[in-house]
Amino acid sequence: MNLDVGCLALKLLRAALYRESDRDSDLVARALHGDPTAFDELVRRHQKRIYNLSYRMLRRHDDAEDVTQEAFLKAFQTLNRLRDKAAFGSYVGRITANLCVAWVRRKQRDPATSVPGESLADTLADPNDGEVSEIGRRIHEAITRLPPTERLAIVAYYLEDRSYEEAAQLLGIGLRAFKTRLYRARKRLREMLCDNIATEDQDRR
Repeated sequence: MNLDVGCLALKLLRAALYRESDRDSDLVARALHGDPTAFDELVRRHQKRIYNLSYRMLRRHDDAEDVTQEAFLKAFQTLNRLRDKAAFGSYVGRITANLCVAWVRRKQRDPATSVPGESLADTLADPNDGEVSEIGRRIHEAITRLPPTERLAIVAYYLEDRSYEEAAQLLGIGLRAFKTRLYRARKRLREMLCDNIATEDQDRR
């Protein structure tokens, strides 16, 4: 069978098995009962958002793809620990957040493990955006210099457009603690951006 035809047939079969109206809780239950196509459907539904979160934290496509795959693998391996079957999206998001924070800390400890190759524009671009403005580049560059947990707070609230409650859940902390962390992250960002502007002004003189 032609590969393209086979892929199309698989998509049609999946569409027949699972409607968009099917709840995540039903798919989780089916996956726990040994239906591999049910977990495939969960991946399809949540893959884009998980990849975007990974990319906004890590700023490299290859790394984001690796973390995305690892997050879904861990979610599959620990699916029986998920108490609220309807919360699969939050569950895999939390796994992704933990993996991203660990990845950033590892890179900060050993900068030599960073792999060059992408241009600055590619590295700082949003996965869903085209051109990035100069101020956008500056902000994204400053975000990459934040401590990992503060970077995650900024990404979750501003780039992921999550509510305070959703972002706090993603970070695994209370609402008040999240607001404090976000305040510190914003303060640090302002300081870095102001320092950059002051340095540029000094260089022009």
